[in-house]
Amino acid sequence: MADGEINLREGLIKSGKDDFIAQLHEERPLCRDVNGFWIASRFEDVRAILLDYARFSSSAMSGGGGQAGAMGIGFPLLTDDPPRHSVLRGLLAKAFTPAAMEAMRPAIEQLANDLAAAIPTDEEIDIVEAMTTPLPVAVIAGMMGVPNERAMDFKRWSNAIMGIQDNPFEGERIRMLMELRAYFSQLSAERRARPGDDLVSALTRVGDTTETLTDDQVVGFCILLMIAGNETTTNLLGNLLNRLAEAPDDWAAMRSDPSLIEAAIEESLRVDSPAQMIIRRATEDVVLGAETIKAGDRVLVYLASANRDPSRWDDPANFELARERDRHVAFGHGVHTCIGAPLARMEAKAAMTSLVARFACIARGAERGVRLPGGLLFGFRSLPVVFG
Repeated sequence: MADGEINLREGLIKSGKDDFIAQLHEERPLCRDVNGFWIASRFEDVRAILLDYARFSSSAMSGGGGQAGAMGIGFPLLTDDPPRHSVLRGLLAKAFTPAAMEAMRPAIEQLANDLAAAIPTDEEIDIVEAMTTPLPVAVIAGMMGVPNERAMDFKRWSNAIMGIQDNPFEGERIRMLMELRAYFSQLSAERRARPGDDLVSALTRVGDTTETLTDDQVVGFCILLMIAGNETTTNLLGNLLNRLAEAPDDWAAMRSDPSLIEAAIEESLRVDSPAQMIIRRATEDVVLGAETIKAGDRVLVYLASANRDPSRWDDPANFELARERDRHVAFGHGVHTCIGAPLARMEAKAAMTSLVARFACIARGAERGVRLPGGLLFGFRSLPVVFG
């Protein structure tokens, strides 16, 4: 990796993620990309940037000012900094308290058991279709008060949102985006008129806080919840099962000692982070290491690289079930830590517990899994496996 600017996209394509991240740490842990943004790859740099929301603003996630987003709708919370971020997070806080999570646990575990029971033995199936998608989609749809018959639309719409980066003018994709915007507009209007106990009602309720969201902001919030509520868990589970398909001893160890399931989930989050990167914008000149990041510069906060920092983990690209637990940044850090992280962990544990209890082993299918396109999310569009 030569001195000067690098090309993140080309580096990932030519070298592959594992080798490219290793090169970053060895040669250029804080560097400029040819497209003008900085790449922060060290764990300590990433954590410092995420903690310092005053000097590294999350408004860069929207292209500036928090106004741009899918179909011209901004994404509240994701693109806001305190104090507004704190107010918006408060709108959702009651749904994600430890007590609220515990109340949801029996239903999540039952759904995971039902999905696992429907998976045949010694027959190739797509685990994305059979388990890793329907579980989190049903959970987040239920939390938003969406009828069961519309739940699977969430995944279809989420795919359209994430795929728009590849071809923003594809007719079918645009049609689905218009469809989801219309659906959430109608849903928010219904909740304003007849509020309930769901998340959408919490966003439309007036008087709980000093913040009142516009109709477009509620729609943007709904889209954000839809994406975050299913993509993180889907990709976490797919990545973990992909690793375990090549690690029969780890599967056997979890069957013998189910307490290891939580360790497997954390190791998967670290080594195969579902969210690979996020963006921040410097609000003033900041000296970081030997470099000066100028006011207005964008910084790519490379979560996946930070979680493979060799100064914190030996052989960081390896999945090791017995690895000593150490804090990672797969769910972010500081005030912007993912509010749904406990829910994602609960769903993943329920799914893995049901699968490990039902099946003696897991192996790859005849075809390799198909990865998601682009570099923002890391997971599988399909993953053929065989349980025995």
